[in-house]
Amino acid sequence: MGHVLARDLPVVVHAQIEFDVNLERRRRAPGHTSRFHYRYLAQGRVDRLGLRGEPTWRSGLLSSTFLPSGGAVTEVPEHLLKRSQERRSALSGEAPSADAPTASAAAEPGNAVEATAPTAAAKVAAATPAVAAEPEFVPPYVEAALKRKKIPVWAMPVLAFLPVWVFIYIGALSPASDGKPTQLAQGQAIYSAQCAGCHGAGGGGGVGRPMNEGNLIKTFPDILGQLQFVWLGSNGMGPAGTPYGDPNREGGQHKTLDYNGNPMPAFNKSLSQADLLAVVRYEREVLSGYKLDPTQIDAAGQLTYGNSSPYLDAEGQLVTPEGKPLFDADGKLTMQPDWTMPLGSK
Repeated sequence: MGHVLARDLPVVVHAQIEFDVNLERRRRAPGHTSRFHYRYLAQGRVDRLGLRGEPTWRSGLLSSTFLPSGGAVTEVPEHLLKRSQERRSALSGEAPSADAPTASAAAEPGNAVEATAPTAAAKVAAATPAVAAEPEFVPPYVEAALKRKKIPVWAMPVLAFLPVWVFIYIGALSPASDGKPTQLAQGQAIYSAQCAGCHGAGGGGGVGRPMNEGNLIKTFPDILGQLQFVWLGSNGMGPAGTPYGDPNREGGQHKTLDYNGNPMPAFNKSLSQADLLAVVRYEREVLSGYKLDPTQIDAAGQLTYGNSSPYLDAEGQLVTPEGKPLFDADGKLTMQPDWTMPLGSK
């Protein structure tokens, strides 16, 4: 047996009455059952169920509206509830739902409360706040990077300007240029104009001896000997076969006119002593690859003896470390070269 609400009773009773009438028809021969007999059966079913109402005849079927006589809930057999549900589906033309709850389930007191109002559990669930999900694990180094203070926006232009400021600062520390070329640049221009024709543009030699690959430094370890040779030329050193340069030169000491028989011209008439120092520096440091001690270059890029004593005086004349003229009246050196320990070398 199940429970059914009062609103479901008309259909339930209707189905039961219709079942009883059809059963009675099969028991009796056709023509022996009248509508009054059907009504009698229906009225008896109503009375037994404790309902109030009177069945009526409509289109060959008994139907009526019944109300419970005593309470709000009346017990009805389980098979009647199922049959009522099937009948209701047949009348409405809809297939019965497989997952639809039965009338008995809907009629039970607990389910009736669920159908009319939210359950207490639902109310509690709605009132209970959702538990926050556990935060995702963040590695310590990532957390430190996120918490670290970022570079402020105003500092970005300052950082962008920083490299420019460095160049400006370095330029301010450097001595102002007077517009004159350095000694090496001046020496390159002189060599290209007056020396490259014999010794080659890169110092590889030709009519004159080669200077590249250290050949020049082997002959003149000390710059003083080269200055004198270029100033006076081979003929100013003495007759043909006069030795010059380092006597301990690898491969033998050089002699005048022993290379193709061509003399080395003198430049004491075409170059100033300042030009002479510039071109000799270019030949030694650039063409022959001599590594000059940085302490021999002053702030202006001029060659010194290594003790801040310049090779040139204020008038552009070559002088000794003591400030005396480097050449005498005949163009000879006033101080002799040191082939084993050149002046200024370490």
